[in-house]
Amino acid sequence: MNRTARWLRNGLGLLLLLALAAGAAWLIVQSRPRAPQTAGSPLPTPTAVRSPTPSRSPSPTARQPGPPASPTPAATRVGQRVPLCVFPGGEPPAKGGPDLDKYEFSEPRVVLADAIRTEIAEWLPDNSRLLVSRIDFQSDMERIETLDTHTGDVELYAKPNSHNGRPVWLPAIQGVAYADALYTARGRQFELRIGRGQSVETETVVTSDGNNAALGFSLTIEPGGRRLMYLVDHAIGRLQSWDSVAHTNQATSFDVGEWLPPLDPSQPNAQYFVTPIWSPSGTRLAVFADQSLFLVEPGPNRVCEVNRGRWLFILPYASQWSPNGRYLAMIGSTELPDPLIRSSELLVLDVLTGELRRLPLSRKRDLITTLAWGADNQHLAALSIITPGTPHANLFLADVATGEVRPMLSEFTFGSGASWGQQMAWARNGRSLALECPALRDADGTIIQSGVCLVSTETRP
Repeated sequence: MNRTARWLRNGLGLLLLLALAAGAAWLIVQSRPRAPQTAGSPLPTPTAVRSPTPSRSPSPTARQPGPPASPTPAATRVGQRVPLCVFPGGEPPAKGGPDLDKYEFSEPRVVLADAIRTEIAEWLPDNSRLLVSRIDFQSDMERIETLDTHTGDVELYAKPNSHNGRPVWLPAIQGVAYADALYTARGRQFELRIGRGQSVETETVVTSDGNNAALGFSLTIEPGGRRLMYLVDHAIGRLQSWDSVAHTNQATSFDVGEWLPPLDPSQPNAQYFVTPIWSPSGTRLAVFADQSLFLVEPGPNRVCEVNRGRWLFILPYASQWSPNGRYLAMIGSTELPDPLIRSSELLVLDVLTGELRRLPLSRKRDLITTLAWGADNQHLAALSIITPGTPHANLFLADVATGEVRPMLSEFTFGSGASWGQQMAWARNGRSLALECPALRDADGTIIQSGVCLVSTETRP
């Protein structure tokens, strides 16, 4: 059919997507060498303890390494610096949302098309604009923009020199935070910058002291929309907090370096890859670091580690909290990237009961790329490549309460060149789903035209 023929079916898209995801995944797995292991123990045994710099005060986490009040502590493993989480338990999730067969997804409507890679960062709070990045395939130059999904108008906020992770929206100043990579006489340098629109020059918050490729993966907005949390290399493992209104920066009490084995002093470029994600209410902070997942209670700064079971690798920048903060949805794999992840699974952690649930999307081998929560806290949209050798993904809708999964808009495929975790976003009011929708630029299909499609999502009574 003509509509279906518009979607790109070119292997280049898949290669780009896998290269982006695997490259970041490989850096996370390989960038921080561990100390030698003791025979018979699966845990690393530190050979030396890193001394704090004079400017760093002891962390409350180090003095009181207990878990959050919910969850509660478990026995600490040998060599482990943080106890495992033991969850308080509670009633299983109640089914409050509509059945899957009540959902109606409209045919995709193209709202942005361009002959460059388009990545979807997030919906803005007004439910009508998207924060997107458009990246040139050849130069890697990037344009960070907002897209009005009603009119198709775009507004430029920043032009980074090189793409480095996902930008985030700062509601308090109506601006965007992003990491930029620069090439200087001393080598590659990373900067944290703020953009407020085309008419205002960008502001540099911090310049890294070294090759801190991890900076762009650590950006998260603290509850309230005013403060930006990030990790920069000279801070070792201590997360930083920048006040976008007062223009002040301070170190937080969250020192990830105290939760993990020390960095190898013989590797000067070793660094922590840390992805913190606040729950919507701010009651919990999920921190992905060095293939580990920590849950933090911000008040007393207590921390515990989640037992990930058989899943060796979790894609941190594709993880999302449910709107009510009860569930943490993740993309996990039973294999480590070597160099690619060949299959992945949809995982949902219930932070009340502690259940880490796997939701199979299909009977085939899934390769899940992006997740998006519905507004009812019960339904998850997911994109998964289930046909090997094709560049695009199918859309699924999963019910967390029942475990039921249903394919949606099966006659269409989505995604091509965008990084994993940035191919789809669901508006906060639950009425619109934005997806990356590649199309042919010309008849032979040799040129990728990456764009944004909009799908209306409604439920029947």
